[in-house]
Amino acid sequence: MQAASALSKMFTQIAPPAILLSLLSATSTAHPLSDSAPASQPKPYTVNVDADFIEETRVKASQFRQTEPIEAPAWFDGPPTSEMNAVAKYWAEDYDWSKVQDGINKNFSHFYTTVPSPGGNYGSNESLDLHFIHQRSKRDDAIPILFLHGWPSTSLEWEKVILPLTDPKDDSQPAFHVVAPDLPGYGFSPAPKAPGLGGPEHATVFASLMAQLGYDRYVLYSTDLGTVVAMNYVVDYAPRIINHVTDFYLVFPTDDDNARYAANQTTAEETAYISSINGYLTNHSAYASIHSTLPLSLAYALNDSPVGFLAWRYELAWSVSDVDYTFDELITDALLLYIPGVYGNIRSYKELFGLDSFAPKVPYTVPTTVLQFGGNSHYVELANFNYVPKDWVERTANVTYFKRHEKGGHFPALSQPQWVIDDIRAALA
Repeated sequence: MQAASALSKMFTQIAPPAILLSLLSATSTAHPLSDSAPASQPKPYTVNVDADFIEETRVKASQFRQTEPIEAPAWFDGPPTSEMNAVAKYWAEDYDWSKVQDGINKNFSHFYTTVPSPGGNYGSNESLDLHFIHQRSKRDDAIPILFLHGWPSTSLEWEKVILPLTDPKDDSQPAFHVVAPDLPGYGFSPAPKAPGLGGPEHATVFASLMAQLGYDRYVLYSTDLGTVVAMNYVVDYAPRIINHVTDFYLVFPTDDDNARYAANQTTAEETAYISSINGYLTNHSAYASIHSTLPLSLAYALNDSPVGFLAWRYELAWSVSDVDYTFDELITDALLLYIPGVYGNIRSYKELFGLDSFAPKVPYTVPTTVLQFGGNSHYVELANFNYVPKDWVERTANVTYFKRHEKGGHFPALSQPQWVIDDIRAALA
């Protein structure tokens, strides 16, 4: 904690205003820092997306080509056409990115930095640029915590938990220094320039970031593809992790589990979970297969239609969550992935996604907090998707805290932020 205290003094010496950077021009997705010398220290950053690009996107939304519906139940083939037509109209006529951008800058402390190439299978020796939120607590005893999101999210998946964690109302509760980066290719972090940025390489990237910030011990929170990164993190950088907190600890059935399931010998809990996993793989995982195989072919279409990309993202977000999205939230969430170009983020599946990617390379000893959130009411077959039996989790993880909630879905930090906050605190008590 002495390093963190010293770091706190260093950051108080960085006077505002923050460096103003134009993230994106209308003709290029290159970040202005991408050709500069590697930064030795993180620099304050102000999100400032090029206004011409935002206007071009609005015009594209206004020209959205509507699709004729068929007589089928809502969400039978994807987002309802009536809802997508309404979203497109709202985007073209009412959505205000400048207001959203002002809030992003006002609510959180943003930074930009450069980390060395992670080596391994990454096909480039060039350094990587990263955007991240670094919200420091005023408390000297605050615990560093690194949040890793997945697709289709960005660092703003944590927007409802960051400030309460850094500044708890009750001084007896633990406080945290929150580090929430955008994965490369997401939000305001440029995409990697070469293939091979897999789970181990991502872990090295973020371990480099935390070392750069002066944090030698910290909590790791993961979800979705961020959990794939974490599965490598807890093995390759185990001494640095105080506790791995995850709301997405998947365990796929073994051959023995499937044999017991086929013979009706599994417990009721196991049966419900296996049925949900099978339902996901059969009816809801096609997007991941495309991301993992031909992401560039898909990216051409999605980059050309912001509303089309919103629909692609929306189908998955709606399927696995219980968040009641407003039009503003739908558009903002889509824009944060659309701004850097969707190829860089959907392609991360090619490096990270796989049925064996969510399991650690070896059983690990890092203290592990497993949070499970149900409440998916949209598809009955997915109702138990996140309810992995605890004894299955214990096959590979050192479970020190386990909590199951009846709702919260795949984005609990957005739909049930207080439960996430309370569980993090309880796990570290």
